Amino acid sequence: MITLALDTSGPVGSVALRRGGRLLGERTLDTHHHHSALLLPTIDEMLRTHGLAPRDVELWAVGLGPGSYTGIRVGIAAAKGFSLAHGRPLAGAGSVEALALEHGTDGAVAVVVDARREEIYFSLTVAARPLVPLQIVSLDALAGLVTQPALLVGPEIKRYEPEIAKRLGSLARFPKDNIHPRAAFVGELAERRLAQRGRGDEKVEPIYLRETSFKKVKS
Repeated sequence: MITLALDTSGPVGSVALRRGGRLLGERTLDTHHHHSALLLPTIDEMLRTHGLAPRDVELWAVGLGPGSYTGIRVGIAAAKGFSLAHGRPLAGAGSVEALALEHGTDGAVAVVVDARREEIYFSLTVAARPLVPLQIVSLDALAGLVTQPALLVGPEIKRYEPEIAKRLGSLARFPKDNIHPRAAFVGELAERRLAQRGRGDEKVEPIYLRETSFKKVKS
């Protein structure tokens, strides 16, 4: 199966091409929230490099965040457009899950994503199994959620590192390598979903744990 995966949930996005469960290539979109300008040309370049066209893709996969709501929407719109145009399945996957999959083959991995309002999206896996489900918490809450040595990853982890280290002390470890969700792992998760369900997703929406702040005006 040929899978084209996208993740535009943060300032550093990516496009990945997979075939038969293996990664063929991956491109980084270091665009600082300008994913819309580079995403389609990057998809085209990736496919052409491997002698493929959009019609050859058998699964379109997209990261659902949480993260930049606008960025995620850009990725979903692109993946959905290709899926509909070529009659191929579409599957969404959590960008936080993709980070945990990349870093969590053993040990504890905590994913931290900026949720604004002085809060973070947080999840914790141990040996690739969910221990604390994705939720919005304060930084102070980490002391009660991380009770064993854990690797802390996420797009803004470098900014949060001093505050996290102050709260967790020796329990906190920080990565030397990638801290951004990668489309390669979004694609792997999407392939698993397709295999389990036997079909793509009828509807994909950004992962956004807050209730909308907009109120309907009464007429």
